[in-house]
Amino acid sequence: MSYPMVHLKIAYGLLSREGGGYIERPRDFLLGSVAPDAVHFHEEYDVSLKEKSHVWKFGPCWGVTLDSEGWRDAIRKFWKENKGAANRDFMAGYCTHLLTDWENDRCIWAPFRKKMEQGAKRDEVYGEYGKESKGMDLWLYQNDQETQEIWRLLEQGNVCGVEGCILEEDLARQKHFLLYKEFTGKDAVDVSGYRFCTKEIMAEFIKTCEEKIFGEIFT
Repeated sequence: MSYPMVHLKIAYGLLSREGGGYIERPRDFLLGSVAPDAVHFHEEYDVSLKEKSHVWKFGPCWGVTLDSEGWRDAIRKFWKENKGAANRDFMAGYCTHLLTDWENDRCIWAPFRKKMEQGAKRDEVYGEYGKESKGMDLWLYQNDQETQEIWRLLEQGNVCGVEGCILEEDLARQKHFLLYKEFTGKDAVDVSGYRFCTKEIMAEFIKTCEEKIFGEIFT
């Protein structure tokens, strides 16, 4: 699914679109937009935690979604149940993350996975795909003009847990890692030769997510 800078970029774009009329605490919205992946910072992580944090149970294993519409309906239900919460802005960001991953799964990952199942050298190509996706995330951090403001807001986000989904202490570890380790001190990345995750593909994906998620969360 999408890496953290992509999630943050989409969330920040949504803040610009809604113009300050719905989200009262942008800092919490941005932190929420990466929060479902806090499970990776659990001391005894296993993929079942990822399925819970992403309200996913729609295939034989994470990454093989067989009921895409069922997943989207589950996300919509989750948002409906949480849009009245005291930490609504955080939960709006949380659901923005889920919808971004749903869109990624539907229009990027699932077609790529099916292509690999048709006889391509899966390990070789998948390894390159993962490398490019990670590299593009770093490229966005290093080159996007909004990075500094995103990081300023992210640092101010209030850490909390979501019952049945993520633990507060895991999110605290994730937040610290993103702010001070994930992208810090990395050499400039060159994405000019990318084939699977180009600047054009990523720009279109981000635009599509902003348009679709705005209708789900802000209307």
